[in-house]
Amino acid sequence: MKVLTFRLGQFAIGALLLTVLFRYALNLCIGAQTLVGTIACSIAYFCLMYFTGWYFGQKEEREYDIYDIGFRYHFMTYVICVAVGFAAHYAGWHTEGIVALAATATFWGIGVLIHFILFIAERKKTIKGYARDEIFQ
Repeated sequence: MKVLTFRLGQFAIGALLLTVLFRYALNLCIGAQTLVGTIACSIAYFCLMYFTGWYFGQKEEREYDIYDIGFRYHFMTYVICVAVGFAAHYAGWHTEGIVALAATATFWGIGVLIHFILFIAERKKTIKGYARDEIFQ
Protein backbone atom coordinates (compact mmCIF):
# COMPACT_ATOMS: atom_id res chain seq x y z
CA MET A 1 0.00 0.00 0.00
CA LYS A 2 1.28 3.42 -0.90
CA VAL A 3 1.63 5.72 2.08
CA LEU A 4 2.62 8.97 0.39
CA THR A 5 0.73 9.59 -2.83
CA PHE A 6 0.46 12.45 -5.29
CA ARG A 7 -3.10 13.25 -4.18
CA LEU A 8 -2.07 13.27 -0.51
CA GLY A 9 0.67 15.73 -1.44
CA GLN A 10 -1.83 17.92 -3.25
CA PHE A 11 -4.09 17.81 -0.21
CA ALA A 12 -1.16 18.75 2.04
CA ILE A 13 -0.34 21.80 -0.08
CA GLY A 14 -4.00 22.86 -0.13
CA ALA A 15 -4.34 22.30 3.61
CA LEU A 16 -1.16 24.27 4.28
CA LEU A 17 -2.41 27.23 2.23
CA LEU A 18 -5.87 27.13 3.80
CA THR A 19 -4.45 26.86 7.31
CA VAL A 20 -2.05 29.77 6.87
CA LEU A 21 -4.85 31.91 5.40
CA PHE A 22 -7.17 30.88 8.23
CA ARG A 23 -4.62 31.76 10.91
CA TYR A 24 -3.95 35.12 9.25
CA ALA A 25 -7.67 35.92 8.93
CA LEU A 26 -8.24 34.78 12.50
CA ASN A 27 -5.43 37.05 13.65
CA LEU A 28 -7.07 40.00 11.88
CA CYS A 29 -10.52 39.21 13.31
CA ILE A 30 -9.17 38.82 16.85
CA GLY A 31 -7.22 42.07 16.47
CA ALA A 32 -10.39 43.84 15.33
CA GLN A 33 -12.34 42.10 18.13
CA THR A 34 -15.11 40.88 15.84
CA LEU A 35 -16.83 37.77 17.13
CA VAL A 36 -18.91 37.36 13.95
CA GLY A 37 -15.77 37.51 11.79
CA THR A 38 -14.01 34.97 13.97
CA ILE A 39 -16.94 32.54 13.78
CA ALA A 40 -17.34 33.09 10.03
CA CYS A 41 -13.62 32.41 9.46
CA SER A 42 -13.83 29.22 11.48
CA ILE A 43 -16.89 27.93 9.65
CA ALA A 44 -15.43 28.79 6.25
CA TYR A 45 -12.15 27.07 7.16
CA PHE A 46 -13.97 23.94 8.32
CA CYS A 47 -16.00 23.75 5.10
CA LEU A 48 -13.02 24.37 2.83
CA MET A 49 -10.85 21.81 4.64
CA TYR A 50 -13.64 19.23 4.56
CA PHE A 51 -14.25 19.63 0.85
CA THR A 52 -10.53 19.70 0.05
CA GLY A 53 -10.06 16.40 1.88
CA TRP A 54 -13.17 14.92 0.31
CA TYR A 55 -12.14 16.00 -3.21
CA PHE A 56 -8.60 14.65 -3.08
CA GLY A 57 -9.67 11.57 -1.12
CA GLN A 58 -12.25 10.66 -3.77
CA LYS A 59 -9.73 11.15 -6.58
CA GLU A 60 -7.16 9.05 -4.73
CA GLU A 61 -9.64 6.27 -4.05
CA ARG A 62 -10.43 6.00 -7.77
CA GLU A 63 -6.81 6.22 -8.93
CA TYR A 64 -4.98 4.07 -6.38
CA ASP A 65 -7.73 1.78 -5.07
CA ILE A 66 -6.56 2.31 -1.48
CA TYR A 67 -8.74 0.59 1.11
CA ASP A 68 -8.45 3.10 3.98
CA ILE A 69 -7.22 6.61 3.34
CA GLY A 70 -8.81 8.28 6.33
CA PHE A 71 -5.88 7.94 8.72
CA ARG A 72 -3.28 9.35 6.36
CA TYR A 73 -5.38 12.46 5.70
CA HIS A 74 -6.16 12.84 9.41
CA PHE A 75 -2.47 12.60 10.34
CA MET A 76 -1.44 15.05 7.60
CA THR A 77 -4.07 17.54 8.77
CA TYR A 78 -2.90 17.17 12.36
CA VAL A 79 0.75 17.82 11.50
CA ILE A 80 -0.03 20.83 9.31
CA CYS A 81 -2.51 22.46 11.71
CA VAL A 82 -0.32 22.02 14.77
CA ALA A 83 2.83 23.21 12.97
CA VAL A 84 1.11 26.27 11.51
CA GLY A 85 -0.50 27.02 14.88
CA PHE A 86 2.87 27.07 16.66
CA ALA A 87 4.48 29.00 13.80
CA ALA A 88 1.70 31.60 13.94
CA HIS A 89 2.17 31.93 17.69
CA TYR A 90 5.92 32.46 17.39
CA ALA A 91 5.39 34.85 14.46
CA GLY A 92 3.43 37.09 16.83
CA TRP A 93 -0.07 36.41 15.54
CA HIS A 94 -2.50 36.47 18.42
CA THR A 95 -4.64 33.49 17.46
CA GLU A 96 -4.01 31.21 20.47
CA GLY A 97 -1.80 31.09 23.52
CA ILE A 98 0.93 28.49 23.84
CA VAL A 99 -1.01 26.56 26.52
CA ALA A 100 -4.07 26.33 24.27
CA LEU A 101 -1.90 25.21 21.35
CA ALA A 102 -0.24 22.52 23.49
CA ALA A 103 -3.60 21.32 24.81
CA THR A 104 -5.05 21.17 21.31
CA ALA A 105 -2.02 19.27 20.03
CA THR A 106 -2.20 16.84 22.96
CA PHE A 107 -5.91 16.05 22.77
CA TRP A 108 -5.96 15.93 18.98
CA GLY A 109 -2.83 13.75 19.13
CA ILE A 110 -4.69 11.31 21.37
CA GLY A 111 -7.45 11.23 18.75
CA VAL A 112 -4.89 10.57 16.01
CA LEU A 113 -3.36 7.78 18.10
CA ILE A 114 -6.78 6.16 18.55
CA HIS A 115 -7.41 6.52 14.81
CA PHE A 116 -4.02 4.88 14.14
CA ILE A 117 -4.87 1.93 16.39
CA LEU A 118 -8.20 1.48 14.61
CA PHE A 119 -6.42 1.84 11.24
CA ILE A 120 -3.97 -0.95 12.14
CA ALA A 121 -6.77 -3.19 13.41
CA GLU A 122 -8.77 -2.64 10.22
CA ARG A 123 -5.70 -3.16 8.05
CA LYS A 124 -5.22 -6.62 9.52
CA LYS A 125 -8.54 -7.55 7.92
CA THR A 126 -7.15 -6.85 4.43
CA ILE A 127 -4.74 -8.50 2.02
CA LYS A 128 -2.24 -5.96 0.67
CA GLY A 129 -4.76 -3.14 1.20
CA TYR A 130 -7.70 -4.90 -0.45
CA ALA A 131 -10.73 -6.06 1.51
CA ARG A 132 -10.90 -9.86 1.69
CA ASP A 133 -14.54 -9.76 0.61
CA GLU A 134 -13.56 -8.00 -2.62
CA ILE A 135 -10.87 -10.54 -3.46
CA PHE A 136 -12.78 -13.73 -2.71
CA GLN A 137 -16.16 -12.75 -4.07
